Amino acid sequence: MKKLITTLIVLIGVMFVLSNAEAQSGKTKATWLWNTYTITDEQTITFIVEKEVTSVYLQIDPSLPNEMYADFIGKMNTAGIEVQALDGAPDWDTTYFDTLWEWLSQYQESYPDAPFTAVHLDVEPYLSEFWESNEPMAIYQYQELLQHAMEQAHTAELKLEVDIPFWYDEVLYKNTFGKGNLAEWIIKNVDGISIMAYRNTVPALKRVTENEMKYAKKYETPVVIGVETIPFPKEPEVSFSAKGEKRMNGMLSQINKHYANHRYFDGVAVHHVDSWMGMKK
Repeated sequence: MKKLITTLIVLIGVMFVLSNAEAQSGKTKATWLWNTYTITDEQTITFIVEKEVTSVYLQIDPSLPNEMYADFIGKMNTAGIEVQALDGAPDWDTTYFDTLWEWLSQYQESYPDAPFTAVHLDVEPYLSEFWESNEPMAIYQYQELLQHAMEQAHTAELKLEVDIPFWYDEVLYKNTFGKGNLAEWIIKNVDGISIMAYRNTVPALKRVTENEMKYAKKYETPVVIGVETIPFPKEPEVSFSAKGEKRMNGMLSQINKHYANHRYFDGVAVHHVDSWMGMKK
């Protein structure tokens, strides 16, 4: 009887390990692909697949033939990779979004077998002149944009995901949307976020994402933690470029383990394909 109990305990332990491994393997590993012209480049496609990416945030360039997008998405889907429609600029408002939406709607209707799975906005209004001259109104306009985008995306049964810098929890607003900090408002009102947590040590990555992860749990919103690979010689703490890919992978693995029991931690992301490809090993 004692032997049977011991065997059962071992089996339960093995099942737990396997279950945990499955949970980890199900996490997102995303990347931004800004150079849309490379979607026909076999080296780029091979790189994305070999790095075990699960989600590509693909910059939309309406001047390219739709067939190119369909072919790329088809190849990604075959490899088990989803593709999100990425766009945005510092001065974006609902008018700019509607231009993207018109293109995306036409594409989705024309290529139902190779669809985008989400709209992915990287707007960064803090880089606009409007933010400098009238921050409260720039914040309000940005909130209007996200609200409008959510309505449109949900009408088409698409997710809306958004990139935010880690310091949005320090940006305060008080307007018709209520009052609070911008990070919490965004996490409450979209389907998922990618934090531009551009730091290259594990303690710093944990520190700058702490509040966002609390909001994610509160509002049940999936969060991806993104890191940088573009060189920043004057700000060495920002990027993994100088540290190399091996060090980056090791630290991302630690972040995955740190948040392994956080239900709404959805994984990690690497910014971006071109600079990632150029990293030292």
